[in-house]
Amino acid sequence: MKIDSPSSITSREASIRLEWISTRILPGVAVLLLSIPLCQWADSNLPDGIVPVSIIYLMIVIILWSMYLAVQYAFVGIAQTRKNKTHACNNQTATNESTAQKPVFLLEAMPMVAESNVNESVCDAEVVEEIVEKTTVKDSKVISEEANPDNEPSTVSAASASSTYQQGIDDFYQSQAESQKKKLDTIHEYLLYIMSPFVYEEDMDEFCTDLLRFAMDHNYRPEVEWKRYKTKLSSFDVRHLVWSIAIRLGLGKGKVYSNDDCACYIERRFASLCVTGSGEPLSHSTLRNLTVTSNSDQIHCDIQGADGLLFHIPSQLGVEKG
Repeated sequence: MKIDSPSSITSREASIRLEWISTRILPGVAVLLLSIPLCQWADSNLPDGIVPVSIIYLMIVIILWSMYLAVQYAFVGIAQTRKNKTHACNNQTATNESTAQKPVFLLEAMPMVAESNVNESVCDAEVVEEIVEKTTVKDSKVISEEANPDNEPSTVSAASASSTYQQGIDDFYQSQAESQKKKLDTIHEYLLYIMSPFVYEEDMDEFCTDLLRFAMDHNYRPEVEWKRYKTKLSSFDVRHLVWSIAIRLGLGKGKVYSNDDCACYIERRFASLCVTGSGEPLSHSTLRNLTVTSNSDQIHCDIQGADGLLFHIPSQLGVEKG
């Protein structure tokens, strides 16, 4: 057990320990010692064997300790009552003293009031006139402030500025979302039209979904190769397809999409199409050449028109003719 050194004990802790020693420990020791002769006396006067000595001793200890606590609490109650009465008497005395001083000040002020009454009759007219002028000026100022709502507290303009700031953020992101949705809808329409001869209708949603994921994220790399075709395609066809989409989303140096992004997507999604005549996979540098053509092309590069978005398909030619 850790014992505090005398220097580490505060005055409050010392006071508490002293109180416990004086009110609990010492009286307890006294009760225990005093109970011994009382127990011997009771044992000698009671019939032999009727009550064990230990029980007699315990009962005497309890009775003496209860009496001590009762006396202690009685003294504490008396002391508290006296303290309250003394405090109440002091407050009453202070109140009486302050009340007794008031007539003195009133009597001393009476000559001054009498002298001022003589002068009040002379300047009453001037005072009334001055009060009327001040009241008129104050009322006109209040009316002018009510008539000019522009002089509002700065908190109103601050709240308006904060609302305008947040509205600008909301409108910006809403515009971005609408623009992105328009691009994806246009690309989806192009895929449905241009890939209809090569992909089965029941597979078209799955085929388009993967390409649209690439249209939303240039870092997207598919994990599964597409192998279900109605008609055989070549690496030229899928390179032209991916180029036509990427060019409308920003393809080139310093833009969102790069030729490497497109080549990585193509060699994963259309791996079986990107092979040489001997069955060897085409190199990454070859797949980076997205616009190269051949005599067997079935899907051609769709160069964007003036708006930079629409494709040259029947559903969009009525809007954009390139």
